[in-house]
Amino acid sequence: MSINKTIAQGDLVIFPKRLVFEEGNRTQQINLANVGKDSAVYNVSFVEFRMNESGGFEEIKEPDLGQQFASPFLRLYPRQVTLAPNESQTVKVQVINTSKLQVGEYRSHLYFRAIKSSKPLGQEKTEGDPAALSVKIEAVFGVSIASIIRKGESDTAVTLSGLEYVETAESGSVLNFDINRNGNMSTYGDITVSYNSPKNIVYEVGKINGIGVYTPGTLRKNQMRLQKPEGVNFTGGKFKIVYTENESKEIIAEKELNL
Repeated sequence: MSINKTIAQGDLVIFPKRLVFEEGNRTQQINLANVGKDSAVYNVSFVEFRMNESGGFEEIKEPDLGQQFASPFLRLYPRQVTLAPNESQTVKVQVINTSKLQVGEYRSHLYFRAIKSSKPLGQEKTEGDPAALSVKIEAVFGVSIASIIRKGESDTAVTLSGLEYVETAESGSVLNFDINRNGNMSTYGDITVSYNSPKNIVYEVGKINGIGVYTPGTLRKNQMRLQKPEGVNFTGGKFKIVYTENESKEIIAEKELNL
């Protein structure tokens, strides 16, 4: 299955923003669109990451204990895309060597890297002074999306813990919480926080879309800024945090915090 959301970086728009291959699903397509005013060239490759406890990614060359790379089992075409302004193109990703897949989850990240001007930076002469050089700095960006192969049944269990409400002048209203993952598959979904006031009025006060804990990680620490409704002081009552699957909205885990 694919996650039907888009991701944008610079002038490149990518759809979907995440690929998940399950048994019986061997080929998917990614749509790239150039929304800029200039033509652009993008190289497409694989990169390997570990996710740390704060949700950040660190590039690695060898898998961590309990981690399996998907790149040896994925083929993509083309590996370079040239897009005129407002032009789009698809990149095909296919699962290969399926007989070598063991039960579990495999993850790599597709990396789309923009190629800028082929002229060396700082090597353009100015018209006023032949001996002078002008320096033109161009940002070169890259964006990656998770590509996951899953084989077999999931035994993953997820809980929420460590709920703590903090309010300061600098940060405002903040809810700290942990996502705990155990099992053979990653978890990915949306977080919604509601506040049930002492008068039993329920307000939605926070939402994060697309938050995950990738294997082999078992913990993700989160800090979420809450939107305080007008006239509500978060005194008494309780918060309820619900973690749901990204597409089906099925509840993965939930937890309450009494104030």
